[in-house]
Amino acid sequence: MSVVSFILPHIRALKAVAPVQVLANTSDSTLLKRLGVDSVIQSIPVVRPIAPWMDLKALCILYFCFTRGRPLAVHTITPKAGFLGMAAAWMARVPVRVHSFTGQVWVTRHGLVRWLLKSVDKLTAAMATDVLVDSPSQLAFLVGQGVVSASRGTVLGAGSICGVNTQRFRPDKIARQAVRKKLGTPTGAFVCLYLGRLNYDKGVLDLARAFAKVASSNANAELWVVGPDEANLFGKMQVLLQNVKSQVKRVDFTPEPERFMQAADLFCMPSYREGFGSSVIEAAACGVPALVSDIYGLTDAVVDGKTGWMHEAGNVQELARRMEDILANPSGLESKGQAAQSYAAKFFAEELITNLMVEFYNRLLNEKTA
Repeated sequence: MSVVSFILPHIRALKAVAPVQVLANTSDSTLLKRLGVDSVIQSIPVVRPIAPWMDLKALCILYFCFTRGRPLAVHTITPKAGFLGMAAAWMARVPVRVHSFTGQVWVTRHGLVRWLLKSVDKLTAAMATDVLVDSPSQLAFLVGQGVVSASRGTVLGAGSICGVNTQRFRPDKIARQAVRKKLGTPTGAFVCLYLGRLNYDKGVLDLARAFAKVASSNANAELWVVGPDEANLFGKMQVLLQNVKSQVKRVDFTPEPERFMQAADLFCMPSYREGFGSSVIEAAACGVPALVSDIYGLTDAVVDGKTGWMHEAGNVQELARRMEDILANPSGLESKGQAAQSYAAKFFAEELITNLMVEFYNRLLNEKTA
């Protein structure tokens, strides 16, 4: 998922700089070729939860891959793969070791668990020669927390891990009509869209509580919940939305997120933690403004009052009030949608971020080869 969703454009571009090999937890050896990229992909058993024996096995496999293949650079993303990959690359003395921070799991944890997960991030950063962070506000947070030094952290452009494909994510009136028709949503309905993984840290229960308050007096409003249910939370959302269940539509994982964004009026992301709001700028590129929590990461993706709105994270009353205000004054949506589209194209276009990534690697590799 990370390869397909985040780094495919970078892989394509970096192939012009040097041969590229991808290591990921997949049994699909033809994945990259089917996506039009002529690079090798190798399966590595890196799993998301803590699994000591599986983690040790993955570490050993990575170490042997790096000692045998002698890569000039190793780049990791996601927390577990980052720690194991940087550890193996450090032990194998790979010259260039880059890790991308895209959000911190420990932000919403407490006590020993927070300390342990934060320590793992510190070790990952310490073993890397260079650190990329996908938003300026996240970098400031990591520096403040002592995880990354200011001199070693880099943000590409204005942020994001890969930018947004503005050819794919763009306004489309035909798609808007088609998706609404398929879901049985009236043309004039006001659609609030949540699109992403369903878990506690994404604030989906807060969204359900807020929408339940708003929808009871706004029969024209609908909430679309789109994405994989990792923590079996939709059942809990349904309980909270019981009184307005006819105004809620549920769609599982979709390979075409842009179609739902093109059909929505407002994008909602009430997260407790985000490295950067990739889905927020994708919605923005579709001309859809966002209502998001005021946390680091999301503050880089939305200009409050111009390309969208912000609310205090975890404050259901404020979230509901913001939704009420937007529903009561829908005339401002069009101008904010246009501003959001311009903002995404100017600062987060995929080609811009990818070019910066290539420049970043050209500099690093030239320094090492020199």
